[in-house]
Amino acid sequence: MTGRTPDEVPWRTQGAVYGIGLFSTSIFHMAAVVVPLYVSTLDVAPAVLGVVFAAPHFLPLLFSIHAGSLMDRLGARRVMVVCTLIGALTPLFYPAVSWVWALVACQMFFGFSESMGWLGAQTMIGQYMHGRTSYAGRMSFIIRFGHLVAPPMAGAMWDVAGPWGAFGIMSVWASGSVVCALLLPPKAGGAATGEHAGRGGIRALLPRPSDYFDAFRLLGAPAVAVVVILGGTMHIGNAVQSSFYPLWLKDMGITGTAIGTLISISSIGAAFFSLLTARATRYVPSFWVLLLSLWAGIVLISVTPLLGSYVVLAVALFLRSGANGLAQPLVITLVLRGAGSARQGKAIGLRGTANRIASIISPILMGALVQALGLEKGFYAIGALASLVMAALGIFLWCRPDVARSGED
Repeated sequence: MTGRTPDEVPWRTQGAVYGIGLFSTSIFHMAAVVVPLYVSTLDVAPAVLGVVFAAPHFLPLLFSIHAGSLMDRLGARRVMVVCTLIGALTPLFYPAVSWVWALVACQMFFGFSESMGWLGAQTMIGQYMHGRTSYAGRMSFIIRFGHLVAPPMAGAMWDVAGPWGAFGIMSVWASGSVVCALLLPPKAGGAATGEHAGRGGIRALLPRPSDYFDAFRLLGAPAVAVVVILGGTMHIGNAVQSSFYPLWLKDMGITGTAIGTLISISSIGAAFFSLLTARATRYVPSFWVLLLSLWAGIVLISVTPLLGSYVVLAVALFLRSGANGLAQPLVITLVLRGAGSARQGKAIGLRGTANRIASIISPILMGALVQALGLEKGFYAIGALASLVMAALGIFLWCRPDVARSGED
């Protein structure tokens, strides 16, 4: 007797899924410390910096839906092994390049691996864990421990050993995702992969236009469309935090270790707020929790120039990450519910595509705003533009209470 209910997921499987989520998301936060510090040593105009910071999202934009479809057909494990291996090797190329466009290429492959790892972890909430909010909330909590440890470690390695030390520790850390991918069961027990997980071959790996059409048809459901757009707005703030935010901190005289520690402190807020999601939705409809928390996160990053001390910056980033942590389980589970069991990978891929569009546009737009208005006014301008999008979504939900109620269990 194991004492486990039939629908309960074994802890080895849970641990592998949570581990992929932990390593793939925390490597993003390591890069958010190290890459801006590295590009600050190069002579690059702000508008070109926007391209460098946007580059990690180019390949995920093109291949998120295809990767999601592959996870539906072949099972997430096979896709994860390949993508996480790319992520473990790519950081070693950064210190060897000083030409900005070679750096853009490194960013593209790094971003592809990091994105696919996180999309895979979300897809496996559906394939292995029945799409339950409790498992999504648990993963959202656990991954924050990686966010707590990894950024200050990367910043300290930068201060002590320079680019080679910082990018080297990123490679070692990313190897954890490879190990977790290998620990996954060969195929999921859900309906999404039962028919196709054992099939391979070159034809199965090629993009299918029908997969893209099928994924975009999901936007015909208003609830799915709203979640996809809201999920994308989360990445507006994330893109600013991982690009021009560290440059602002460096201009304030804050060291790499202190920048990493600041990002680490914020992860505590995200971890604990993510455990409050299910409770919050008992009192406030899920869509309104999602919208209001994401809006708060955008406001808190856009007012950065008004925060004059390290302590105030830490409090603001703690609250901003807490707001995102509250929203994250809902972004995952609401889009999975709207898609149905047979198209969960495509739905997550569609969400990933929207996220990448936001993540590409945001730093490029911010770079243009910074070049035109200066760094301080660039923060305010990007926050105002994002707030207009959030206000429009709020008006839509107010006028369509049926959509706002559709996310309830």
